[in-house]
Amino acid sequence: MTVTEQLPPLETIEFQRLKTSLDASPIDSLVKNLGVVYVTSITRDGCSGCAEQKPLFRELAAKMSQKHHDRVRFTNVHIRYQPEDQRESWEAKRAFGHAAYPTYMVHVRSRMGPLEVYRSVYPAIEELEKQTTDALELAEYYETEASKA
Repeated sequence: MTVTEQLPPLETIEFQRLKTSLDASPIDSLVKNLGVVYVTSITRDGCSGCAEQKPLFRELAAKMSQKHHDRVRFTNVHIRYQPEDQRESWEAKRAFGHAAYPTYMVHVRSRMGPLEVYRSVYPAIEELEKQTTDALELAEYYETEASKA
């Protein structure tokens, strides 16, 4: 069994763990390797749209990971939220620059760092799949371009 086969199709990371384990920005820590498309969902407690799209995002992660193996990486960053304590949500919004939940982002890495290819609040999963598929070509381009430098 290879390392790629051992990776889960979807990794969930608590925002606090991500925040405390980083010297770099959250995006830098999520978008690590050239040639890979990184798809990230940002969700929070109490978000009905997040709960509705969670199984769809899991299915998409499984489908695309099976088809594209180590060329795609799906991550869910989960935010803890209580109506009386919204600090973590505001910290996450500062860190990621998103406006609402669920937000989905697609990134690729270049030799200059992570590049955002797509961002949307509550998109149709088919659109997210299309954007992820389209980003595969960009990821390959930046990987090839970096190897020439």
